[in-house]
Amino acid sequence: MATTTKKRAGIELAAADLKAALAAVSPAVPTRGPKPIMQNVRLGDGLLTGSDGEVRIDVAIDYHGDSILLPHGRLSQIIGAANGDTVTLQPGETSCVVKAGSGTWTLPTESPAEYPMWEPADAKPVTRLPADQFCRAVRGVVFAVDDESSRYALGAVLVEVKGETVSFVATDGRRLSLVECEHDLAVDDSQTLVPSRAMAIVSRLALADSDGSVQLEATGKELVATVGSATVTARLIEGRFPRWRDVVPEMDVEPTTVLAEQLLAAVKAAAIVTTEQSRGIDFVFSDKGLWLHGQSAEAGESSVTCELVEAGAACSVKLDPRYVRQWLEGLPADGEPTVSVQAKDGQSAVILRTDCHTGVVMPMAKD
Repeated sequence: MATTTKKRAGIELAAADLKAALAAVSPAVPTRGPKPIMQNVRLGDGLLTGSDGEVRIDVAIDYHGDSILLPHGRLSQIIGAANGDTVTLQPGETSCVVKAGSGTWTLPTESPAEYPMWEPADAKPVTRLPADQFCRAVRGVVFAVDDESSRYALGAVLVEVKGETVSFVATDGRRLSLVECEHDLAVDDSQTLVPSRAMAIVSRLALADSDGSVQLEATGKELVATVGSATVTARLIEGRFPRWRDVVPEMDVEPTTVLAEQLLAAVKAAAIVTTEQSRGIDFVFSDKGLWLHGQSAEAGESSVTCELVEAGAACSVKLDPRYVRQWLEGLPADGEPTVSVQAKDGQSAVILRTDCHTGVVMPMAKD
């Protein structure tokens, strides 16, 4: 334990390190809620910790004094407003003096013993991926979750490991998005249902450490993700995930090939006249090109054509343009420029593929 003299002398931290750590834990720190103590961050054991009870973020920091709680919002404001390269903390019994640059602040503190902490036990490795590859996978699926579903665990991103392939899957029952990655970690096959929010938090940390890697481990109830000097612990979603492989059939249909950028532009243009009551757009595939047609009583009518790289089977199907647009926007900017579209008829799912990305969109009923 630190002595009273040490407390008065203060503990110095690099301002840049503290600022970065506060920013890293911020997604897990609530700004309001039934437990005000969670609006604090915990400094102790060489870590800065933020948690809301469902997600916890720990960031390594060079602090080795007594554990203390500090208000995240005010401390972040102090570090943002102050100049100077160091921050000095002088923790007392019920307050902490913060010195940064030419300013001094005395902040009331609560007992760190009251701060809820939980430690996952017996976590087993799930996968390890390069950070940039992990970010691409999450970006390619996370938009397709359904946080409101009660029948299935559709608020989760499924991370399925089967041999050397890691599949990231999300669905809301009307569309499905899949990204497959290769990994070389010798682990057992597994399925892990990760809350979409936790996935987004890990992806955000990985984006800031794009040259690093993301290590995923799991217990029966928690995910533990390590990204550089940060560790994210999140409670997993319980429940069943749909038999997603049954939703991605092998279709014996000649695919249509189109430039992703041109298809995205055409979908956005055709969707301008859609409304909440008239959301669908007709996708008409022929050997002459792709014609998109939208119409609503309130907003009018649209007719947009899209050139093809290679024509496939002729077909007409009505789709929700939001689902096609979101899947296309989830593709990496430097990825394969073309998209393969398999459309069989107006009653069957439409399959979109490029690189390791697959999208499934269920058709809408014709008017």
